[in-house]
Amino acid sequence: MALDLEDARRRYHFSFTREDHDRLPFYSALMIALERDVVAQEMLASIRVEQRNPMLVLASIHLAALRGHPVLAPIYLDVRHGLIGDPDKAANEVIGVVNTEPELVRSELHRSTQTNEPVRSAVFQSVIALIALIAQRGHSSINLVDVGTSAGINLHFDQFPVREKDDGNPLTLICRDETPIDRSLPLPEVLSRVGIDPSPLDLSVDEDRLWLQACLWPEEPRRMDRLDAIVKQCPSWPETTVLRGTVAERLGDAIALGDPSRLTVVLNSYVAAYFSEEDQMAYFEDMVERCARGNVAWISLESPFMVSWPTASRSNEGAKSGATQILVTLPGEAPRDWGWCHHHGLWTRLAVPSC
Repeated sequence: MALDLEDARRRYHFSFTREDHDRLPFYSALMIALERDVVAQEMLASIRVEQRNPMLVLASIHLAALRGHPVLAPIYLDVRHGLIGDPDKAANEVIGVVNTEPELVRSELHRSTQTNEPVRSAVFQSVIALIALIAQRGHSSINLVDVGTSAGINLHFDQFPVREKDDGNPLTLICRDETPIDRSLPLPEVLSRVGIDPSPLDLSVDEDRLWLQACLWPEEPRRMDRLDAIVKQCPSWPETTVLRGTVAERLGDAIALGDPSRLTVVLNSYVAAYFSEEDQMAYFEDMVERCARGNVAWISLESPFMVSWPTASRSNEGAKSGATQILVTLPGEAPRDWGWCHHHGLWTRLAVPSC
């Protein structure tokens, strides 16, 4: 079967927002070079459609660098320390490796992108605090389920301080609130923390930690430092349970592990984009039904251009800028648009409808 190289080229082209291109000169140059390179196009086109994400190619190249590749390792080390003077030249050197040693990348493309971005917890904190205020009916505790949990980092959404500026603490999540958000609202106690993932990662396993590092962007050293800090702190955080399997297979099991007398909050962030369209709709319909008939709330952070749900808005300026839609479903209600956020949680713009 012929590979759809034009589809691959478009995926590279649209994978970064304008904001990403502005703040990531090396990765911007590399993404443009990948878009133009036939070998890179062929690699991306060969990946199963549910995982056909340029971030998987970037992560596979980064992994080779982290493993000490003689050309890639020094380039990526310089990138991490802000020492790249000519991003285009460095990007072309990386493309040279991709062309001469394609198996370095191709051999890793069976994986899944599992960034497990903890700054999204800054968005979850703001939304969960409001859900607790609106829907808890006096209860101050919840059950938490994270769909596509990877290493389960966002199951600990309440363990991170949130600030608008860097305070020197690697665990601090830096998030700019573009609309008034009351960060003083108390977060509910979390009674159970359950994740679901077909291929969960374990922070105590060297290879899993290395893959998580590879999925990060080297021009954002604070993200790398944060992962290091999380690895050190995670053993002292509350216990979690991770169920291996798809959401269709394990969502009922995950919800059943919580206290049925307390609200269960189900999260997903940049997960449904890796479902088939059929599975996206099945998950959407399942969550809508569970929220309608049970003590369940749903928070979804997904790109409206990557999911086919009826509520995904493509006309809003937030969507046009590449932002992520914050979709919330309260118990007994239909899904509602609660605003927008950066795909890595760098800013939040809540527009909570009257309930």
